[in-house]
Amino acid sequence: MPRRRKITIQASELESFETLVRELHQRPEFAGFDPSSLHVWAYERYEPKLKDADAILRRFDYWLGVHKGERYLMANGSRLFNKKELAEALGVARPTLDRWITNGWLEPCRVQISSSGDTLFAANAVREVLITFSDE
Repeated sequence: MPRRRKITIQASELESFETLVRELHQRPEFAGFDPSSLHVWAYERYEPKLKDADAILRRFDYWLGVHKGERYLMANGSRLFNKKELAEALGVARPTLDRWITNGWLEPCRVQISSSGDTLFAANAVREVLITFSDE
């Protein structure tokens, strides 16, 4: 999902600065403005990137290895995580995990285990996403 980043420069850096100041002084709403406070801004569209995917993948694999003897939910041969467990296993904060989900990087499983409606994530699918981002 593309995002927008605000880019700001001082108007005094532009070749057209004097012309811009002259035109603004002619408008009543800018009668007493300070030209040094004049800025130009625009929005740049960019695709957010997952930083340190290699390190996150190593941390995830390590976590899976350390916790392999525990009891856990499985579907199609893959361990299932709820959001809290997955954030812990990846070593990221919950808001970061939520942002990754919002960006469409992580997709929840469509496995109905309980009536509680928990959002679950398969370890295999999470690893695939991290591998994809580590190749970039």
